[in-house]
Amino acid sequence: MKRRISGLLVLIILAQTLGTRGFPDSLNIGLAEPITNLQSWVRQNRGSHWLFEFILNPFISAVNFGIELVESVFTWLPWFVPAIIVFALVARTRRWGLAVFTTFAVIYPGIVGVWSQSIVTISLMAVAVFICVLIGVPLGVVAALNRRVESALRPILDGMQTVPATVYLIPIVLFFGIGPAPAAIATVIYALPPMVRLTALGIQQVPKSAVEAAQMFGATKRQILAKVQLPLAVPSIITGINQTVMMALGIVVIATLVGAGGLGQEINQTVRRLEPGRGLVVSLAVVAVALVLDRVSMSLVTTPGARRVRVSRNTLYTSLTGLALVAVVGRLLGWVEFPFSWGTSFADPIDTGFKWFRTTFNVVTRPFNDFIVREILVRAQSLFNETITWQAVVVVAAAFAFYVAGWKLSLFTACGVTFIGLTGRWLDAVDTLTQTIVAVLLSILIALPIGIWIGRRPRIEAIIAPVLDAFQTIPNLV
Repeated sequence: MKRRISGLLVLIILAQTLGTRGFPDSLNIGLAEPITNLQSWVRQNRGSHWLFEFILNPFISAVNFGIELVESVFTWLPWFVPAIIVFALVARTRRWGLAVFTTFAVIYPGIVGVWSQSIVTISLMAVAVFICVLIGVPLGVVAALNRRVESALRPILDGMQTVPATVYLIPIVLFFGIGPAPAAIATVIYALPPMVRLTALGIQQVPKSAVEAAQMFGATKRQILAKVQLPLAVPSIITGINQTVMMALGIVVIATLVGAGGLGQEINQTVRRLEPGRGLVVSLAVVAVALVLDRVSMSLVTTPGARRVRVSRNTLYTSLTGLALVAVVGRLLGWVEFPFSWGTSFADPIDTGFKWFRTTFNVVTRPFNDFIVREILVRAQSLFNETITWQAVVVVAAAFAFYVAGWKLSLFTACGVTFIGLTGRWLDAVDTLTQTIVAVLLSILIALPIGIWIGRRPRIEAIIAPVLDAFQTIPNLV
């Protein structure tokens, strides 16, 4: 161990002594030109090449059809029908307070005047999540039953979860254009990994005794999968759907860059107009949608010891028939649009509060901001750009990766860090790295003591939990 550390220190000293400060421009491989050529080729062949004519364009048309179909169903239904359905589903768990609260979350977008925008967002998310389930469940099953497939999928899923969602938009716009369907495809790429991972986890956690019992009765592998493993993995699969929904709703604002519309577009406009109050009100509509989908999906999972309302088949058919009649009558009477709207007028006090906070506490926030930028960020950036050589950065990063996971990750890290410089983005990467390090350190300093304090107080933890869920769900642009 001591020899390894000594050798590493010698290597770092050599890299720092013999290396160069700042990545040389002469090593730039110039990726911009081939990408520009690819863009020109796509524009010239979009209407004639078989790739677009027989694969991409039909796929986009199918996704657009699905989005329009879901949107037309929600637009046709009277506003109170979704509220009734959600209340009935959540009330099955006998948690009446939660059922009422979830029902209020359904009508909240209508109260603040973004009912139609919510329908657009839900339609896009529904199609995206459906595609995630359609792709993710089979991939998860195969990964659970085949270790080679799991090993091959793991780095791909890690990359899909690590790469920022905005990076997906460049090739998506290039090949699919702009509109709701490309936005749905970007959402699928971003939200697919948890569906695959949790499906595989659910299959792997099926008790071996259950599988062995099925084998003793002469069941085939297909029968074991369909009648033993998949049914027992349903709770994990439902959790995967839940996580997929949360991740999909997390990029509703980013998806507006490729024409998603809906709530994301409303939030994007509030950011441009610097209206934090309205942005917060509309963002709470996103939180409401996430809350509804979360609670509904959780109500579908049967947990041991859970008390549920038992409904006979006749009662179910009668209820569905009555709901259909109510929907038709409501449609005929014109009770489709939300009957009233407070709008976002109560966002004005929030805007006023933000302005008061900025004016009042400017004497504190401005010096703090200047200190962070001048004394920490600028100094850290100058350290990487003017003091430490890029070769030393590569060696240190590779050594840390080797300590964490061995030589494979170390080699990958060294190649990845070097590739950043070869693309001509070394300075940008240094800026991003320093900002990330500072943000992580500040988060630890704030969150660690608060987390310890909350962890010892279950009642406060129960109060803070939905607040933390809201922070994770509200789009980060807000």
